[in-house]
Amino acid sequence: MELRTSRSITSAAAAELVHRAVERGAPVSVAVVDPSGELLAFQRMDGAPAFSARLAIAKARTAAAFARPTADMESLFEGREGFAAGFLPLGPWFVSKGGAPILVDGECVGAIGLSGNTAEHEDAVARELAAG
Repeated sequence: MELRTSRSITSAAAAELVHRAVERGAPVSVAVVDPSGELLAFQRMDGAPAFSARLAIAKARTAAAFARPTADMESLFEGREGFAAGFLPLGPWFVSKGGAPILVDGECVGAIGLSGNTAEHEDAVARELAAG
């Protein structure tokens, strides 16, 4: 039987990413997940909307599941309402700006998601932190 070895971001590295996002000062919720989408670290800053907590986690899970930034997935749904209606209920997905995979040697080792600010801010911070 063939086996494959997979790698994952550590909880300490996940906590560091959350800390770096919080240091930016803009009130957001930030979530870091492992490659299977399970939560490793999370913080909802004072001033971040309550709803942003769930969205940050969903964005991180989506980026991990598909190993691509969530913003890049928006185009998959353009003009495909039927596809979107069938696809989105299948998982805890959130297809919008603010989620980015953490890739090491082309392998997704986790992902980060942000919510609670502008989509552009969330996307820029997520991509920057995911890139290292």
